[in-house]
Amino acid sequence: MLASLAEPFDSPEYTYEIKWDGYRALAFLDSNTRLQSRNLKDITGIFPELSQIHSFIKQTGTVIDGEIIALRNGKPDFRELQKRGQLRNKSQILNALKSIPVTYIAFDLLYLNGQPLFQEPLETRRSLLADNLHPSTQLVLTDSIESKGIAYFNSIAAMGLEGVIAKKKNSVYSPGKRTKTWLKFKRRQRDPFIICGFVINPTSRGELSSLVLGAYLDGRLKYFGMVGTGFSRKELEITLKELQKIVSRSSPFTGSITPKLKDISWTKPLVVCEVEYLELTDDGSLRDPSFKRFRPDIKPAECIYPP
Repeated sequence: MLASLAEPFDSPEYTYEIKWDGYRALAFLDSNTRLQSRNLKDITGIFPELSQIHSFIKQTGTVIDGEIIALRNGKPDFRELQKRGQLRNKSQILNALKSIPVTYIAFDLLYLNGQPLFQEPLETRRSLLADNLHPSTQLVLTDSIESKGIAYFNSIAAMGLEGVIAKKKNSVYSPGKRTKTWLKFKRRQRDPFIICGFVINPTSRGELSSLVLGAYLDGRLKYFGMVGTGFSRKELEITLKELQKIVSRSSPFTGSITPKLKDISWTKPLVVCEVEYLELTDDGSLRDPSFKRFRPDIKPAECIYPP
């Protein structure tokens, strides 16, 4: 079951919990443990420290919905989890158990004693889950609060966490569907960046695909990734025409930070746009960026990161 995007709100009909920044997975718990990803793959072998979480369940025939997370500095860190998730060699996985340990966060109960609970209200499923679970370092029951969604989201955002999931107390579980009874509030940042180049979509008739972004860091123009969403078709046409007027033969980035990118048309660093994003990745690019608007009121020299 998936959540729809929404703005934070207060309601006594909803509970609010942390939006964990990890891998969504179903845990099939009987005489053993099987973890299944959203694309139906068995990922138990990738996370062997979770292979015994069935021993922390009171009743067999249990299926739990939850999320696998890795922590860095006490907070969920998707980049650390990706490092674990990309490993396939058994010796490498075993070596990573101590350096990047993972935990399974349980937040819903789908089967108990082999009986489906999809049509039971969320409150009932959560109560049964809490009764059936022995919390451990490998298996943790998520917390939630009631009514005060706005204040909770603000506190979560202040901690630097990804966001909040709001769930209607009487909601049934709808497998595979994105519903309005589960809603997500995502923490996003908005900052100005300089357009330093663009890419044409090779499968289209000369349509703009994405913009190359930069900002000044320690006095040097640094690459911050690319943005390819958030534009209307009309904006794409107008933007491409304007950028073609300031095309440059060379990259505006200097030194060793120049990205090795293909099919780029570089531009003079004259145009500023506002981009919404989640955070920076380890390589310094924007994670999940979305174009919002042009900022003719901001000079390129004023695009300094962090703002």
